Amino acid sequence: MVVKVAIVSFAHVHAPGHAEQLLRRRSERGDVEVVGVYDDNAERGKFYAGRYNLRLLGSMDELIKLKPDVAVVDSETSRHAEYVRQLAENGVNIFCEKPIGVNLSDALNIRNIVKKHGVLFTTGFNSRFNPENIKARELVSSGALGRVSMIRVRVAHSAAVDRWFKGWSEWFAVSQYSGGGGFLDLGIHGADLLRYILGDEAVEVHGLVTNFTSSYNIDDEGVGLVKFSRGTLGILDAGWVQVTEGLPWSPLEIYGDRGALVRTEIGLMYYTRDQKSWVKPNMDRISKTALDELIDVVQGRGELTITIDDAVKAQEIIEAVYKSSAEGRVVKLPLV
Repeated sequence: MVVKVAIVSFAHVHAPGHAEQLLRRRSERGDVEVVGVYDDNAERGKFYAGRYNLRLLGSMDELIKLKPDVAVVDSETSRHAEYVRQLAENGVNIFCEKPIGVNLSDALNIRNIVKKHGVLFTTGFNSRFNPENIKARELVSSGALGRVSMIRVRVAHSAAVDRWFKGWSEWFAVSQYSGGGGFLDLGIHGADLLRYILGDEAVEVHGLVTNFTSSYNIDDEGVGLVKFSRGTLGILDAGWVQVTEGLPWSPLEIYGDRGALVRTEIGLMYYTRDQKSWVKPNMDRISKTALDELIDVVQGRGELTITIDDAVKAQEIIEAVYKSSAEGRVVKLPLV
């Protein structure tokens, strides 16, 4: 089956990567067709449609008439809900960039739309396809590390230090369109990763979100201390203020009463008292992404591992950190 895919907006910095991924898959496997691009910014749409030799569409109505199987929504976050509504009402399955909403209320609205119309929906939590994160989840769930007392995740880059956002990407630093700055943008990955590795839900949060650089009039870093139902404390560190060029890794630490796991620049290593030694497993990289998985599921292969509920749960943790920071108190979960 050849899956027909449409792209809705090139506002997001990941949109070119998604277009290139789809075109590469078309070339290598021949099982996707990019039927067209719609962008509310006509200049931006014309530029990227020309760059990738794609059909530029004049409206969402025109896009929907092409009956795509999947739409990739890469708009400003504030536009997600309206695009999701139009697509879901017409039976189009959706990949929507993260975070799915500008806040939890927005995310819940999107969830209601998706569930009402029964379309497939996923978001870009690609850390779930990293073999080291998969291994970490396996070790935690198997009990090899014992009862986990602490887990630390960092997701960060230097966007505020180096003033990345300008021109078509300037909206990232405007709360009206983005909903939040560095902590929402990158912390949403970490929130999902904590839930994924632990297989547990957060019950309370204490957080601090700040603007360190003043490069933009929005937060650029934050830290959340997240308590999970089985007692694990999670440290979520995320933002746009960390200079880590040349290191293709995100630090990860897990500590249990029978062992520990750490990921550094030399890779992932873990220790258990049963083995009485540190082990560095050999793992092949996996090129699969959430968008690939959605296409596979539309073709009848497998099930989605990242759902609308995962997107909402991650957004709830992030919102709780912002709320805790603003009010200077511990915030209990769930918020709704």
